[in-house]
Amino acid sequence: MTGRIDPEEFAGARVVVSGGTRGLGLAVTARFAAAGARIVTAARRAGEAPARVHVIEADLSTAQG
Repeated sequence: MTGRIDPEEFAGARVVVSGGTRGLGLAVTARFAAAGARIVTAARRAGEAPARVHVIEADLSTAQG
């Protein structure tokens, strides 16, 4: 899917994405970031998160995570 991304589409929105530093989660965080959202993601490893993405290292598959 291609198309123009409106950089104001999600301006002011806050988005939480689990696993947002790799694979599909990374694509989701990148898309929301490009559209102006503020994003928090939890991931086992920080990885390469897009700008505007706050990464919290955590394993959400455990109670301690």
